[in-house]
Amino acid sequence: MTTHSTPAAPPAAPRKRLGYWIRWALAIAFVLYLPVVMTDRAIFGIRLSNVQLLNLSLTQINLMLIAMLGALSLNFLTGCAGLISIGHAALYAVGAMTAATAGTLWGWPFPLVLLAAGMTGALAGFLAGLPSLRVRGLYFVLSTMALHYIVMYAFLEYQFKFFDVVGIPYQNAALGSFELTTPMRWYGFLLVLTVLVFWGLRNVLRSREGQALMAMRDHELAATSVGADVRILRLKAFMLSSAIASVAGALYAYYLTNVTSETFGISFAIQFIAMIIVGGMGSLGGSLVGAALWLLLPSIINLIASQASETTGLVHLVLVEHKAQLVQLIFGSLVVVLLIFAPHGLAGLGKQWRKRRSASQGEA
Repeated sequence: MTTHSTPAAPPAAPRKRLGYWIRWALAIAFVLYLPVVMTDRAIFGIRLSNVQLLNLSLTQINLMLIAMLGALSLNFLTGCAGLISIGHAALYAVGAMTAATAGTLWGWPFPLVLLAAGMTGALAGFLAGLPSLRVRGLYFVLSTMALHYIVMYAFLEYQFKFFDVVGIPYQNAALGSFELTTPMRWYGFLLVLTVLVFWGLRNVLRSREGQALMAMRDHELAATSVGADVRILRLKAFMLSSAIASVAGALYAYYLTNVTSETFGISFAIQFIAMIIVGGMGSLGGSLVGAALWLLLPSIINLIASQASETTGLVHLVLVEHKAQLVQLIFGSLVVVLLIFAPHGLAGLGKQWRKRRSASQGEA
């Protein structure tokens, strides 16, 4: 009597690894081909309409990448180190002032301007982080608000003394002979920089000091009991976060080519807080998602409003006449809904979905 054994199923681990690498390959292909699509307004030679492109442009994508740098730096400080700050607009302004001094007035090359912006931002972060050695919670938040208004006053005086009421002009950015004069060139540079910052912060969090930083966020007394110097950790976190934000501010000023003190208002700072809440506090990947949603969704809403321009009645009133209020309503509602039903943001929802999927696959 012969028995026929069914062939064993292939192990799941190689299939998971293959799927992992396929997803990464598709993601890399997407980000590399995206600027071509946005510039040519076509995909593989097929023309795309503004509706098919969701009313987006490469300039908006570049501004999104700059916002991602700010969101990453704030999430590192607030979500990973537990230091709540509303002074990110001030750090952007520090970077813009440094770029104006080193680049516009002194004529330094663009890479040195970014280096100077990072060093100036780190110094500003050190000074802004000093109150964290003595105060906590709401009192520290108020100290970062004070930083915002101090820097805004300094920026206004600086603008009027060295430039004019029309704003501060910036020269074309260049990496040697390679000038960043087109949105596609800016995209390549900003994409590489964003990836490097994301990779660097992730490695910092995986290090021994990064683990101590997150332990300080969760329970400061426990972190102190295992030998972590929380005072030094706070200052280091503030300096690193501020350096990244200041570099992002310099890039923002160069990309806009002209900024004023009104560019970096308190609403500019609040939008970064909203980005990390939407994306997920403590998640670097969530910072990217939150910044993308916050920067690109208004264009999509404007697209919907433009399609409804010929309608009448309540639809026309909401989508056309009160378009700006509609954008604010949607963003405000999104933040409230996430705070109630998904306090860990979109990154938390993604983790829950992956856990449920793994559990269902395990049962199968």
